[in-house]
Amino acid sequence: MSALSVVAPPDLSTLRSLLAGAATPVHFLAGGTDLLIAGCPLPDTGLLVDLSRMDGMAHIATEGADIRIRAATTVVMLADHCGLRARFPALSEAAAQCGSVQIRNRATIGGNIANASPGADLIPVLLAAGARLSLLEPGGEWNEVAILEFAPAPGRLIVEVILPKAGILPRSAFVKLGARQDLTISRLSLALLAELQDGRFGVVRLAAGAIGPKPRRLPHAESALEGRRLEPATLRDFLSSLVVEVDNAIAGRASQPYKRRAVAGLGLDLIARISSMSPRHELFEEALA
Repeated sequence: MSALSVVAPPDLSTLRSLLAGAATPVHFLAGGTDLLIAGCPLPDTGLLVDLSRMDGMAHIATEGADIRIRAATTVVMLADHCGLRARFPALSEAAAQCGSVQIRNRATIGGNIANASPGADLIPVLLAAGARLSLLEPGGEWNEVAILEFAPAPGRLIVEVILPKAGILPRSAFVKLGARQDLTISRLSLALLAELQDGRFGVVRLAAGAIGPKPRRLPHAESALEGRRLEPATLRDFLSSLVVEVDNAIAGRASQPYKRRAVAGLGLDLIARISSMSPRHELFEEALA
């Protein structure tokens, strides 16, 4: 007989009471893309908590100052939500490029964060926006941490993703590069949030995925844009800074030559998207001349 018990609490209040009295290792299951579809072995012992039918765990709220997303919200909900796409298009774009239709229908934002893959599509966007995570800790206590400080642990549940108003800039975009056009794991991804008015950048936040064990902000490349006009000289400095960021992140690795070339193309694609310009605009040709 298996020593693993399975429960499906109907709501968060019931789950919190359950965790407060749980003595065995606690494991959570939401979309199940790792434990069920990918075939990772189930734990042998402890308590397996099924979150998939828990009331209120799949919801997106964009009407308030902050954007708040419950952790069992599926990736397809992120891609299709009109309010989210209007306020923060980069997150919807990243969700739309995440895995297959079948995976997007099951995978959740909380699972994408907890899985902590270096190539996760959603995390660079959330990092650039300064996302915070509302956590239910083992024993039933509440906690809130910045996404960069989050460490998965048995019994620690991501309940909500909070995108603070100050981190959601007027323009945003996400791009990725993989082995093929669709259904591909990111070999390199970039998320850009920016103020851009009358051809001049204001605040800029830029993050990359798949250039190290964790997604990371790119401060040199941010500085190359902030306060400057969108013109060829600015773009050339931006591209040079992107290459420096890649070199700093993966110096000596076999993928370094490939990624230091690829990041330039992705960088220009990002700028084209947030400025609503064609990637073939003469501005980009002059920057590469």
